[in-house]
Amino acid sequence: MVAEINSRVVGWCTAGKSRDEDANKTTGGIYGIYVHPEFIGQGVGSKLMEYGLNILRKDGYKKATLWVLNTNDKTRKRYESKGWKVEGKTKVDKRSLSLRDKREDFELNETRYIIDL
Repeated sequence: MVAEINSRVVGWCTAGKSRDEDANKTTGGIYGIYVHPEFIGQGVGSKLMEYGLNILRKDGYKKATLWVLNTNDKTRKRYESKGWKVEGKTKVDKRSLSLRDKREDFELNETRYIIDL
């Protein structure tokens, strides 16, 4: 799903069957949401989220999950204000970044949220 304003893509959302190993068949997932920085605070993300959740509902899912970086307090508060609850699962995603002749390893610490559809 993409959001367009004046024929310009300003955001996207992807959703479908939960990719989590412990999820049952009635749990969908929001895989990712992105809004261009120029359009944050204009409701684009909220509309993308609602569209994604509606797709999951239409596909028969009863719950949805998403993962949020632990350090992303602003987004976590926004999700909580929309009814998402901290589910309790956490994960560490280990990554590497190669820049020229230098490689840096880092970790992304995430918390899972859940909502009833």
